[in-house]
Amino acid sequence: MSERISVKPTPIQRNIYDVAIELVNLHVSREPVDASELGELYTKYYAIAYTLSKKGAAELDNFLPEEIKSKFIKTSSW
Repeated sequence: MSERISVKPTPIQRNIYDVAIELVNLHVSREPVDASELGELYTKYYAIAYTLSKKGAAELDNFLPEEIKSKFIKTSSW
């Protein structure tokens, strides 16, 4: 029997809770908020992550300003 054991690393998988927490952390790092607002902030980011997980990334287009959309469409090769 070999004395070496080889283990393949498991990729880190994110769920919508992780995404919501990371978005809250990003938000708070840019703009400090009261502790009383964290629950509402988490709920909003969770709702966004949940919606996108069900509908897909195409829903992100609704959040982009028209100026960026037009530039993307002009430079997009697909």
